Amino acid sequence: MFLSKHFLGAPDDEMQDIRRNLGFVLSTKRGCGYFIERFGLSEMTFRTPEEAVTQLTAELEENIRLFEPRVVLVKIDEEYEDDGKRVRLVATLRRRTASDAVRLVFDLENKSFTFEAIDDR
Repeated sequence: MFLSKHFLGAPDDEMQDIRRNLGFVLSTKRGCGYFIERFGLSEMTFRTPEEAVTQLTAELEENIRLFEPRVVLVKIDEEYEDDGKRVRLVATLRRRTASDAVRLVFDLENKSFTFEAIDDR
């Protein structure tokens, strides 16, 4: 993001900057704080788990495509824990200019996300 680069200096590496940008995008409630209509994720409070997975998958795809052009979304998988009661979406992202990849794990129960490095060795 321009302002963070301008005031904080250049990030250590591009992947760190990508993670920071996606963090801003995905932690923003859709329709709040920005004038860009589709920026961020919708509130999932009143949806069934199936509706939440479908909606969030579509919004993740859209936000990554629109607001982080330095990565390609390879795939999004669903992971179930606790006998299907807890679902996480796992998005695999690859940089366009390099072969390194990162996994974005979105926990629907906690409404939180983390980034995990993918070790291709």
